[in-house]
Amino acid sequence: MRGILPNTTRKSPFIALAAVLTLLGPARGQQAPATSAEHESKAGPVVRTFGQEGGYRTEVRSETRGTLSQDDRRQVSLLAAQVFQHVDEARRAIDVGEVKQARKEVDKGREAIKAIRALLPRTAVHTRTTSPDGRVIYEDEREVQEHWVPLFEGMVHARTLSPIIAAKRDAVEVRGVRLVGSETITTEALADLDYVDGQLAKATKALDDDKAEAATKALATAQTEGVDFRSRKEDAPLAASRDAIWLAKRALEENNATQARANLAIARQQLELYRQLLPEDQRQDVTRMMSEVSQLDAKLRQESTQPANGAERTRQGNAVTQWWDQVNDWFKRRF
Repeated sequence: MRGILPNTTRKSPFIALAAVLTLLGPARGQQAPATSAEHESKAGPVVRTFGQEGGYRTEVRSETRGTLSQDDRRQVSLLAAQVFQHVDEARRAIDVGEVKQARKEVDKGREAIKAIRALLPRTAVHTRTTSPDGRVIYEDEREVQEHWVPLFEGMVHARTLSPIIAAKRDAVEVRGVRLVGSETITTEALADLDYVDGQLAKATKALDDDKAEAATKALATAQTEGVDFRSRKEDAPLAASRDAIWLAKRALEENNATQARANLAIARQQLELYRQLLPEDQRQDVTRMMSEVSQLDAKLRQESTQPANGAERTRQGNAVTQWWDQVNDWFKRRF
């Protein structure tokens, strides 16, 4: 969809989202074609060789430095959401003539991108092609890094997503296309760091040159073209259960057992709907989680006569967080 000129007229963002965004799992490399040989060790580089023995051969050696823990993934995704909050604040500042504040917000957005890149692993890729006589006819070395990252905002997702989807709606309306946000089940949203950073660089230059309209256009483009939404209606129960689990976690943090139970009941109901969509041999993990949710519900029910202490509440919160992570792992993953 890139190349669409965004409508720079600001509209009040009002989006009915059916789900928050998924925190996606580790990247998966594409399988090599049948004509290639692949040698891989857990600690060493991955080597793929293409071509027949005695003919032209291309070897691609890649080695990744650094790893992402689950907590690091949360950091990356949270920072990605912060980028778009800064983008939206910059647009708002330009609208009211506060150019210095807009520049500050743009700078903050680029700082967040820089922090994300510091966290993400980097992969050194060495490519070499040899002729039948063994002579090297092509060789290249470069370092690459994943630039698509998921957005993750917990329960403040509306503050991040509403301006983005509103901007996307404005952009497609220019082409006479109608978006119905309330009918969309959003289970993934991926931000293209390279593209967004490029638009922020354009906005920076435009602001320095006192070209507010050009800056607004670049920021709007970052919102409309820098995020790829993935929607799968079949994931609706899973997304709804994830939201409810997150709300239960927040309720436990606030020591509100009654609200936590209400959200756990919703989560259990949605998990059952999701479980029914799965083949029989794939239901075990969901069934186990539903059982664990029921056990926690029973303990929370007893708190009317025996309140939980701080240690127990922490343990409960950790269990709910693990459920949230596992539900995210059940979505199709890219990151």
